[in-house]
Amino acid sequence: MAKVKKSGEFDKIRKIIEKDGSKIHFVGIGGVSMYSLARLSLLASDKVSGSDCSENHRVSTLISLGADIKIGHEANNITDQDLVVYTHAVKKDNPELLAAEKKKIPVVSRADYLGALMTEYETRIGISGTHGKSTTVAMIDMILAFAAKDHTTLSGAALVPGEPFRAGGGDLLLYEACEYKDSFLKFHPTIAVALNLEFDHPDYFKNVEAIKDSFIKSLSRAKVAIVNRDDSNIFSILRKLKGKCELITVSGGFDSDYRYKIKSFNNSGFKFCVEYCGEDLGDFELNVPGAYNVSNAIFAIAVARKLGINPEVIKHALASFNGISGRMERLGNFEGREVFADYAHHPTAIRATVNALKMYTKDNITVVFKPHTYSRTKSLLEEFVNALSLADHVIMTDIYAAREEPIDGITSERLASLIGSKAVYCPDSMVKEKLSLINHGVIVLMGAGDMEGIRKELFDHER
Repeated sequence: MAKVKKSGEFDKIRKIIEKDGSKIHFVGIGGVSMYSLARLSLLASDKVSGSDCSENHRVSTLISLGADIKIGHEANNITDQDLVVYTHAVKKDNPELLAAEKKKIPVVSRADYLGALMTEYETRIGISGTHGKSTTVAMIDMILAFAAKDHTTLSGAALVPGEPFRAGGGDLLLYEACEYKDSFLKFHPTIAVALNLEFDHPDYFKNVEAIKDSFIKSLSRAKVAIVNRDDSNIFSILRKLKGKCELITVSGGFDSDYRYKIKSFNNSGFKFCVEYCGEDLGDFELNVPGAYNVSNAIFAIAVARKLGINPEVIKHALASFNGISGRMERLGNFEGREVFADYAHHPTAIRATVNALKMYTKDNITVVFKPHTYSRTKSLLEEFVNALSLADHVIMTDIYAAREEPIDGITSERLASLIGSKAVYCPDSMVKEKLSLINHGVIVLMGAGDMEGIRKELFDHER
């Protein structure tokens, strides 16, 4: 096994999970990432317990697999567990965390736990970037499946089988490497991918330079780093990566190891050609909209070829890829209008999604947007105004606070007023009414917050 750079919690976690029948408790077990870790723990024959504020299909699945899960966070959910794992969405005064501390039960973050678990895998592929992580993971996962690899995947969105988790052998792990609170510095990749780099998570990072420093540290932990030469922020850190790992560059225009060119596009997707160090790898097809997905596909190709997968297998897999849940996902129709859902919650992603939908549908676009966190809305306010203004109509709903407290003057009403006459604010309960006043064009429900209530309002008539 390759040598790993240990975090402060590494030895403590390894000692616990190496015992037979370890008792692991997950606070916030219904979240996508925690669900996958709980599944891994169950497969390792650990005794899994957990809690969440409400039940969802992931909670139901875990219960059916033998997990002991309570709805609601209560101190008495903590009994004699060996380890308590939490997500960053959980506040420090959570009663279960306080109870574990009182009982002297070790408490670790989700990132620390994953960092300790992943060392059991010989090859560890971490996908990082401000945008596109889940889609790229899903593309690589499909290629690995087509190549009959016995791999394990931890994704931030549902893969083709409908789950964010794929259970496999102990040789290869594919996972998302999130930069928030430097989570990816707890991980031990053998292959690290950097899709792009922008200022985000202003509640943790002071500026883009701080994020650059974290990406340098993260990529330097890998044997191989595959990076986007077209991204100006990543390009600015390349010289600091030289000599620290094998560096593979990707570009749509500049000299790089992998170069690609879009040859044609239509309503169903793109045809593009790829070359590696001057070698023509031929034409590839991708049947999902959005030119940014071609860039994601090049990284999937680069990872797959590093693993020795035949280019023809890669071509067949990518041609079969139809996207993932929550990324330009078609939900149905509302009053004769197509409705999509998209996870975009950063101005760059909003611009890319609106432009892709315009090209794909050749129609007007109505965006129903729920901003994600007050700090992001405040720090990128002007960028949000510019990005959302690309839509023909904008319906702003209340900010999804997540882990934060409100910030004076930062509201969805203010954002709507800055966008101008094409934008209106309303609470979630009035979105259906507002949409009924717009009688043409495509609708996209956009954001990373909880929009399940809006979905139910729009589609209850179909049930």
